[in-house]
Amino acid sequence: MKSKGTERLLRFLLVLLGVGIGLAVTQIGLDLYRTANPDTKIPAHYPVIGYTAMGLIGGLLLMLFSGKIIRNFTRFSNDVQKQFDKMPLNQLLSAVLGLILGLIVAALLRQMITLGPGILSSTLSAILYLVLGALGYNIGKRRSREFMAMLTRLSGAREKSKIRKHGYAARKFLDTSAIIDGRILEIAGTGFIEGEFVIPQFVVDELQHVADSADDSRRERGRRGLEILQEMKEKLRQLTIDDSDIEGVSDVDVKLLRQARDCGGTVITVDYNLQKAAAVSGVKALNVNELVEALRPTVIQGMELRIRVSREGKEAGQGVGYLSDGTMIVIEDGKKVIGEETDIIVTSVLQTSAGRMVFARLKAQG
Repeated sequence: MKSKGTERLLRFLLVLLGVGIGLAVTQIGLDLYRTANPDTKIPAHYPVIGYTAMGLIGGLLLMLFSGKIIRNFTRFSNDVQKQFDKMPLNQLLSAVLGLILGLIVAALLRQMITLGPGILSSTLSAILYLVLGALGYNIGKRRSREFMAMLTRLSGAREKSKIRKHGYAARKFLDTSAIIDGRILEIAGTGFIEGEFVIPQFVVDELQHVADSADDSRRERGRRGLEILQEMKEKLRQLTIDDSDIEGVSDVDVKLLRQARDCGGTVITVDYNLQKAAAVSGVKALNVNELVEALRPTVIQGMELRIRVSREGKEAGQGVGYLSDGTMIVIEDGKKVIGEETDIIVTSVLQTSAGRMVFARLKAQG
């Protein structure tokens, strides 16, 4: 709410503006008259009378309408502020850049064309700047997604150039499955994966959608993903939430692959279908499951191991133990040594879609 002192100041400024407008109108009139009648001499007291009269009229008019002008201006400024508050950051940036480009075009045109003498030239210049500035702002606001996508592609081209020239690590784009899985947080913390980690805003939105699901399982997975995301924000220095989007595409995986492709980035996932789609699209993809599988201890037939037998197996007499990485080992006649550490010999290794199954016998049976 405005104070009375502020309102008085605004009224005074409006009166001054009215006087200035009156003087400007008089000057324009005199310039036009002199241009149309170059041989006619104007008596010296005419301009003085004209300036005085028009200045007073302009000041009095704006003084009379100052209250309404101030109210309308206050309402307009509040509406503009509300629009800015609702406007996404990428749209606001695009609109501001459009405004700047519009003003630059107006400045170039102003240098190229003649708009008339004196105050008339200044008035037409102001109109030119206002029109082209507003036009640039509106175009930037309406086409913000395409504009930001173009900037992303340009940034991606520079990123690719840096990677080729200097060997910089590519940006790593995380999909929803990798965030929910959670292991990428520990992997990133080790420093083995270089480069900037990027999570697009549409991936965050999908996580929120999963967390709000009516299905208990999906809701739990979504909430876990949001918790992992919060931890990543706190622990990873090189993590960026990217607000840019792709116009006309609703599928999250397609948008993720396009963003990664445009800037020469790499997708990190645990989704084998997304990994295959990335290969078709020419995008490099890293699957956390493959990394974990590659880091499993090598177990081959005939290897001797010492392991703790923790429970009974499905078949009669079997015992079950686990390697440090969680690989299950089924031990023949191991039931009798449950709860003990014992030496075993690997008899076979079976690779399945769910992982490895290792079968062994007690070394003492020898």
